[in-house]
Amino acid sequence: MYYNHKKGANLLMPDSAIQTFSSVNSLTSAGAHLFHRAAQQALEKRGRFLCVLAGGGTPIRLYETLAAPPFRNTIDWRNVHFFWGDERCVPPEHPESNYNAAFQALLKPLKTPPTNIHRIRGELAPELAVQDYTQQLQEFAPSELAVPPWPAFDLVLLGMGEDGHIASIFPDTEESTLPVIAVTAHYQGRPAGRVSLTPRVFNHALHILFLVTGKNKASALLHSLTDPQDPLHWPVQRIKPSHGSVTWLVDSEAASALPDSFHF
Repeated sequence: MYYNHKKGANLLMPDSAIQTFSSVNSLTSAGAHLFHRAAQQALEKRGRFLCVLAGGGTPIRLYETLAAPPFRNTIDWRNVHFFWGDERCVPPEHPESNYNAAFQALLKPLKTPPTNIHRIRGELAPELAVQDYTQQLQEFAPSELAVPPWPAFDLVLLGMGEDGHIASIFPDTEESTLPVIAVTAHYQGRPAGRVSLTPRVFNHALHILFLVTGKNKASALLHSLTDPQDPLHWPVQRIKPSHGSVTWLVDSEAASALPDSFHF
């Protein structure tokens, strides 16, 4: 199912599209094809593909799909560079590490060279991890004097929490002019210390792909997409690309509270 904002949906994000799916498997398949398309376009135009990975269970299914045929054989993975939208302040081998989850599901099966992996160093003190990741972003900016000093990512993968948070930008997190921030957030018993990219970086991307599944996301999805602007309460509303587009892949349970106009 597909709905385009330009045709009149009550979406808050410009150039947005929503696709709803009856199962997580069909959603994952669509996500893999969109990833493949974005990679092919970037590789043809610029010779490399810069993508930002997300944590959570739904992206893991996507990573496993990408690491298996046909996608592992149809993408030039040697020229794909991986970044992360956020990380918990834990060592890279920790079970709560977003890097570790993606490494096991995608990077390890693909035998990704270390030079293509640009992780947030969660084992460092948060302020040092912020400095380190900021420097990594600067190294991929178009030039040394580029403004802003980070790359325009080809694809950013994002999930959404039950409270509407994205990456580690939680409700009541103040807007920041920085590309990377340290965050303390108590959420579902997971590690509270985190480091996150900010919406400034996400909104500079060429394409943002949301993956949202589960009945527990239905209320947050409804309010985030249809309520008046309140980005401090609904962080998803901070996603407003400066020159890119947004695609939402949503399963039927997460979309269950949306008005009928979202279900073509």
